[in-house]
Order: sequence, then structure tokens, then C-alpha cells
Amino acid sequence: LVAIALLPSIIAVGVAFILPAPVAEGVDLASQNADFFALGGTITMLFTALAAPELLIPDRRDGVLSMLSSRPLTSTDYLTARFVSLLTVVGAFLLLPQAVLFIGQIGTDPEGLAKGIVNASDTLPKILLVAAIYVIAYVPLGFAIASLSNRKAIAASVYLAGMIALTAFAETIVRNAAFNGARWFALITPINTADTANLAVFGKGTSGSLLATANIAPLIGVLALVAFALVATTIAARRYRGLM
Repeated sequence: LVAIALLPSIIAVGVAFILPAPVAEGVDLASQNADFFALGGTITMLFTALAAPELLIPDRRDGVLSMLSSRPLTSTDYLTARFVSLLTVVGAFLLLPQAVLFIGQIGTDPEGLAKGIVNASDTLPKILLVAAIYVIAYVPLGFAIASLSNRKAIAASVYLAGMIALTAFAETIVRNAAFNGARWFALITPINTADTANLAVFGKGTSGSLLATANIAPLIGVLALVAFALVATTIAARRYRGLM
């Protein structure tokens, strides 16, 4: 999965380096951050569906938690360690392609390396912000579902099906329903919200997004993601507090 996330950015940068300068100027690496984040976000969602159950369920099923709880290890310590483990790999999906792209933006800047660093540096805060948004959108919900299930396949299936179902349901309600308040259903779909925030941060058009159709600012969508993440984290924490 890391290779899948990295390959497009490596190809894009390689093409920009190999092509003659006049042709390479037409390869706008600076405009591709959002595109590679969209791919990385999809891979993050798929990986979370598989990894969160793998990190949480075996210890519960095999009785490992009872042994861990006999040591000075709290449920918060346990969940934090598991979350950091997942975050390390998720960070690779999201940030490694951006690192390759950043190097490419610097190396292919027609004004030289020093100017390239200056020109590309303003994208660093945007990269970190969008990476955080995708993590908030996908990881806590995966942990919450994995904390409630005893079967890895079921947890992964529920997570993916839930993400897709929320997107389809929100699209149907927002675009077709006529009752008051229908537009606020746009906030229940993490996929659309994260992708729209990604486009907004990098200055790309969001007019076709569900949030735009509902006339809701991307910032409101991100705040909704944070709220859902807090609820999901609370569910997982309370579940493990009872077990440990």
C-alpha cells in the first residue's frame, strides 16, 4: 500500500526531472498536492479498516488484556500505544508522497534551488493540516468500531460499509430532499468532508462538492469531523476502561 501511495508521486517528479526544461515547465508539480492527498486518503481508509481490528481485537479475544491490566498499564496507555502504531504507518501513506513531491517542487523550480525552497515552503503547513484532517476523518472511527467487535472481518466490513453508506445517504438527502435542515446531512460523511477540505486548503475548486451543494463552509465540515472523532475516541476509551 505504501508503494501504491508513493508510485504516482515518484513518476510525476521523475517526469519533471527527465523532460527538457521548456517541456518540464508545463508539468505543474505545485498543483498536485491535493491529488496525491486524495489517493493517500483512500489508502488510509482502506488500511485503517484492516489495521485497527488487527491492533485491538486479538488482545481482547485471546485474553491478553487481563495480563496487561495486572501491570501498571492503563487503558489510555494501551489505546495510545496502539493509536501511535497505526498513525506511524498512516503517516507514511499521507506524507511520503508529499515529501517526494516537495523535493520535486524544489528541484524543478526554474528560479533555482534556493528560490525553490522559498516558493515551496508555504505548502508545508498545508501538507501537515490536510494530513491531520484525513487522520481525524478515518482513524478514530476505525478504532471505535474495532473496540466493539470481536471479529476482525466484521469490524473491517462494518467500517468500510459504514463509510460508503454514509456518503451515499448524505448525497441522496442533500441533493434530493426538500425538508428544512436537509443540507446539514452533508456533515455526516467523512469521505466527502475530508476530500473537500483537502481541495479547499490547496486552493482548488470545491463547487461540485457535497458541502458546497449544502452551502456549508469546509471549516464547519472539519469541525464536524473533530466532533465525530471525539465521540469515537470516547467510545473506544470507555470500552477499554471497562475491560482493563
